[in-house]
Order: sequence, then C-alpha cells, then structure tokens
Amino acid sequence: MDWIFQCNPRRYSLSEAVARVRDDSWAMNQHRDRVSPGDRVFFWETGTDACVRAVGRIVSAVYDRGGGNQFGQYGVDVVYESKVEPPLTRDEIIQDPILGKFRPFRWAMGTNIPLDETDVVRALQEALGPRLIGLGDGKTIEKAVDTQKILSDAIRRANRETIQTLRHNVSQMEPTAFEWLIRALLLKLGYTNVIVTKRSGDGGIDVTADLIAGGIADIKTAIQAKRTKTVGRPIVQALRGSLSAHQAGLVITSGRFADSARQDAVDPQKTAIACIDGQKLCELLLEHRIGSERRIVEVYTIRPERLTLAELQAITESDSTNEPSS
Repeated sequence: MDWIFQCNPRRYSLSEAVARVRDDSWAMNQHRDRVSPGDRVFFWETGTDACVRAVGRIVSAVYDRGGGNQFGQYGVDVVYESKVEPPLTRDEIIQDPILGKFRPFRWAMGTNIPLDETDVVRALQEALGPRLIGLGDGKTIEKAVDTQKILSDAIRRANRETIQTLRHNVSQMEPTAFEWLIRALLLKLGYTNVIVTKRSGDGGIDVTADLIAGGIADIKTAIQAKRTKTVGRPIVQALRGSLSAHQAGLVITSGRFADSARQDAVDPQKTAIACIDGQKLCELLLEHRIGSERRIVEVYTIRPERLTLAELQAITESDSTNEPSS
C-alpha cells in the first residue's frame, strides 16, 4: 500500500531529517488499522513552499509512543530510501491533469493519507522517477540491502512489540497482583522496607517504601499503583493529600497520564509527585527481567580484512605453535 505522510515545516524540518538520518519515526494518527511494514510513503511538506521531498518505507508496526509526544501518541518507524531532487512542488503537481485533482495536494488533510487511487500513484511515480536520488550512494537506483540494518531494525521492532505485549498483560493483572508487581520492581530499583498496604483504610496509598539516596538521605515514599488506561489530575491530587510530612509521592500506572495530571504533578506551588507511565514501567520491568527473560543471539559479521594472505599466514603460524609436541 502507498501513503502520503504530511508535516508542517514550522514544526518539523523534513529536509533536515532526510539530510541527517535514514531512519526516523513518524506519527500515525489516522488509519492505524490499514498500515503495514513495507508500505511505501511519499513524504509531503506543507506550507507556502509545499512539495514532495522524499520517498521511503514503513519498517515497523504501529506502536504507542506515550502521551507526551508532541506529534501524537501513536507512531511508526520509517526509512528514507530516496530524496526528491529537485523537490516536486505543489505548483507542478497542480498543473498535472491527474495529480492536480487529488485534494490532499491542494489542502492539508491530516498526517497520514492512504493512496488508494492507482492512477494517482502511477502519475506520482512518473513525475518523481527522474528526480529520485538513492540516499547514501548518489545513484538513482534502489540501495543495496544492508543486512546489519535489517537485523537492527528487526531487534528494535521485536523489543517494541515485546513492550506492547507486556503492557497488555500488565493491564490485565488483578489489582493486588499489580501492587505486588510494583513492590518487586521497587526492590530491584533499590528501595527498602517495601510494604503493600492493606486493601482498606490506606488513604489511596497502595505501597510504601524507603529510598536511601547517596547513602545519606532516607526518602520515605508513598506509591499509588493504578492499573488503568488514563490517570487524571484527581488521582495525583488525592495522593498528594494523603502524604505525611517529609513523604514523597509516586504514581505508577499501566496506562498513561493525562496532560492535566502531569502538569499538576510538577506544579512548583505544590508538593511534586513523580509519575511513571505504562511505557516506562514496562521498560523498567524488561530491564530488571521481571516477567520476561533475555535471549542472546549470536550474529556473525564479515571481516574481509582477515582474509588477506598476511592475516591467514599469521593465523596458521599461530596455530602451528600451539600444536602438541610428539
């Protein structure tokens, strides 16, 4: 499938991104159920100098980037395969009898636009063909497959999918089990005296713990564990109201924090409340191997310089000196 991904140059410089990196992450705010790894993308920069600047492919499934990302909660990884030189401008597109009728090229229509019209795809390919410059090699041909990059991308996608699966499993845990999961993590993080409170009369506090900072300061901490999709400001406020003197507050959730909750948590006029969302929680769980295991895979890298005559002679001479004497 083919896509148009749009960006506003006042918020994101596509030309700088294409010049700087081949791998990137783009928001996937619309049509998340239709996108697949391998789909082709035409990158369209809007504004007064609107143009198509690059062509690439999607190399990951849709993933949750967390609620704090300025471009949207969901995204996909992409690789820029070719830059368009010179860029295909809106003026040129509008003059084309087929492309000129395609509304997204005339007005901004959202971040992600599926290209379902085969005639538009064909016309766009013909217009871009002589302008495509393969990134990294300066040729107008597809770049050779980089096996190391494919491997790195696959590992990154696998880890991201693992976090997504772990987040789903954690969100389905029983409340008490979730609190004990938080206890196990806090112990791994260096907290001591970690206690899961009783189910009633806890004042909104699910776990208490002590953290010795630098071997000097003993930080008493009250933790609220929320197995919920979204944590709002009332939860942050309730925990703050339950804190005793000299006690720090921490909210850990399997979901995300509403913007209002995050803003209230760091309000300089109030006692600060630390926040760990589902993404960070699962990253910490994986780091400390709670609910997961780490697998190590051997990967071979070709070293052509070790196939020279001098190198081979050195190896054989070294081996011969290690032979047992008769």
